[in-house]
Amino acid sequence: MARRVVSDRGSLVSLAALGSLFGHYGGDYLVQDDCMAAHKQQRTRCGRRELVLHAGTYAATQAVTKAVFYQVAGLRVPLLAQLAGAAVEGVLHAVIDDGRLLKRFSRIGAGRARFTDEQGRPLGRQERFHDLAAAGVNGRMLMDQAIHHQVQIPAGVLVTVAVATLISRKAGR
Repeated sequence: MARRVVSDRGSLVSLAALGSLFGHYGGDYLVQDDCMAAHKQQRTRCGRRELVLHAGTYAATQAVTKAVFYQVAGLRVPLLAQLAGAAVEGVLHAVIDDGRLLKRFSRIGAGRARFTDEQGRPLGRQERFHDLAAAGVNGRMLMDQAIHHQVQIPAGVLVTVAVATLISRKAGR
């Protein structure tokens, strides 16, 4: 099958988004091991190592998944565009999985009368949901997945498309 250079941004956006979404689940649930999951939010040398390892294997899983999608569709996406998208997604994934930003997000609105616990103490607008359970499927996990899908994946897609478009324009295609 002849591969065509990216000229249809719609196809690239669709394939990058689908590849990112499927790669996300593979990288977050199949490739991440127990050690990464257990230690990546610890503020220790081991925790930082596991967070970097998880973000790297996650980004690689996504990159391979997207590359397969591009290959099957016959699209030739510049390697630099693919690497830029993978780097953005890997870095954003690490920032999200670190946990501090998500906890801070859950505390937005603290101090308003509407957001209080049973004893009347101030809470953030999603703090109770964030802390719903200590382990397993819980509010924090659902918020984590939502921000990956709402912020990280679109950012990676946008960077991939922007870099591919710039390279195509420079090459006169």
